[in-house]
Amino acid sequence: MISKSSNKRVLVISSKSSVRVDLTDWVPYIVVLTAWTIDRSSLVYWKSLIDYLLEKGVVYIACFGTFSEKLHDEIDELIYEYDDAYDKLQNVNIVTTFHANDTIEEAIDYCLYGTELEDKAHNCILVILDEGSIEDQEVKEFLLKS
Repeated sequence: MISKSSNKRVLVISSKSSVRVDLTDWVPYIVVLTAWTIDRSSLVYWKSLIDYLLEKGVVYIACFGTFSEKLHDEIDELIYEYDDAYDKLQNVNIVTTFHANDTIEEAIDYCLYGTELEDKAHNCILVILDEGSIEDQEVKEFLLKS
């Protein structure tokens, strides 16, 4: 689903299984991953998608949810490994944040209004949600109102 926030940022709201199709015309600058359950906080769950997004050029990864700090830490470790061993990131500074103690509204407001989209080649914010998650449904509702 493609939407625009009130500050004209393009939002691509997708699922893990359909993100590659949904991003065909878009380059994400910010990616939001949710970790409300322990299985979604594991790098094993997200690794192939994160690899794809890093190759696509994402520069900011925000993690929402109860277990978001764990996911954030694992993503940071992956980025350090890539940076040190493979120079895969080609000197791009990847920023990661977690929002375990923020309300859904606060976390969304931060990503939509508290971050800068400096690179015009990166033209969207990607939010990856699980349709079966009540918390992710709340995230989607707030996004569509923003």
